[in-house]
Amino acid sequence: MENEILFRASQIGRLMTEPKLNVDKLAEKLSETAKSYIEEIWLQNKFGYKEEVMTDEMLKGLICEQDSMELVQKVLGGNFRVKNRENFKNDYLTGTPDIILPDTVEDLKTSFTIKTFFNSELNSIYYWQGQVYMELTGRKNFRLIYCLVSTPEEIVLDLEKRVYYKFSCDEENPHYKTWIEQIRKNHTFDAIPAEKRIKVIEFAYNPYDIEKMYRKIDKAREYYKTLTL
Repeated sequence: MENEILFRASQIGRLMTEPKLNVDKLAEKLSETAKSYIEEIWLQNKFGYKEEVMTDEMLKGLICEQDSMELVQKVLGGNFRVKNRENFKNDYLTGTPDIILPDTVEDLKTSFTIKTFFNSELNSIYYWQGQVYMELTGRKNFRLIYCLVSTPEEIVLDLEKRVYYKFSCDEENPHYKTWIEQIRKNHTFDAIPAEKRIKVIEFAYNPYDIEKMYRKIDKAREYYKTLTL
């Protein structure tokens, strides 16, 4: 197994997407999305190629990691909730969960705006990420926690700068002023009670889905070995 590729918890959901045809679903074949993901891994491993993407949403998630942690500690309690830095792996999977409790793994997601927080739910990417974290840590319960914290000033200023140039740098334009005010409203949430700014979704370890995932990984590795320029 030493030379076999490992699949990251945060990306395994892409591998688990279903193909369009029912006959292919029943055969548990790889979808086009899964193949594209495997090809990305191959290109990175063979040539060091990786498309770097950093959206405002992703940047906020990185910057506000500690803010979200403190919000969860405040609402759910417990200084025992500390950020995990250990990477876990087995012969197939690798991942670094946010929080590891005696019987539960928790993962925090920082919402970009109140609208994204309002619409937040369990999607397939986060479901499979949770299953992987439970498999790697031996826990049987997973808690997905969405957090709503104010957006960092540096991101807000960058959003304002984009609007500034759209209005030809005219700070006196009344429409510009209105837009800037709305940006501030859209990214400031401290007035909302803390208990209203977290959303918890729980689910359990599913051994049948784990076995299905391992079968998909075996097929992914077979496909990986066929790739060439």
